[in-house]
Amino acid sequence: MSSIEPREITDELLHLFNKKDIICPHLHIPLQSGNDKILKLMKRDYDAAFYRKLIEKIVATVNDVAIGVDVMVVFTSEGEEEFNSTLGLLQDLHVAYLHVFPYSERPQTLAQKIQPKVTESIKRERAAILRSLGAKKREGFTLRSLGKKLQVLVEKMKDKKTGLMTGFSQNYLPVLIDKSDSSALNKVVIIQTQDIRDGKLYGKIVHG
Repeated sequence: MSSIEPREITDELLHLFNKKDIICPHLHIPLQSGNDKILKLMKRDYDAAFYRKLIEKIVATVNDVAIGVDVMVVFTSEGEEEFNSTLGLLQDLHVAYLHVFPYSERPQTLAQKIQPKVTESIKRERAAILRSLGAKKREGFTLRSLGKKLQVLVEKMKDKKTGLMTGFSQNYLPVLIDKSDSSALNKVVIIQTQDIRDGKLYGKIVHG
């Protein structure tokens, strides 16, 4: 999965999503931190306010868009206040999922010299908090797609647990397909979603 930097997302790009059916409404946009002090230490070229406005614009412009977010916990001297800035921002944003990465110090970098350091136990605790939030975001985004018709690329013959064929929707949702056959494999079909179980949508083909 490739990502796109916040400053690279233009109005022209966003308007293409609703004009071109071949462009999937899915963007993976790194945040890394929701705190301006930490973003400056990371040498990112945006602040939290810019990121918030960008996500709000994308959601308002692109129909049913799935937005994924990279976020790093405990970058160098990240304190509780800085972490809570990130947590609060992510709680507010209408994103589909989070990729949470604990900071791993690299030798001979400027960040290595920044003090004080944060303990491993705090790092694990904060990562767990954000991963829990990410699970809630994914659940909420999946729920909003229940009952809708989705374009789904059928990728596998059978799911190991259910025996059903599986695929991903145009906005990156895993879908299990009822009453399908091998002729749908590697094709884009229209699925009417009917149920959610174990975080996955279930549906049937209404147009192949």
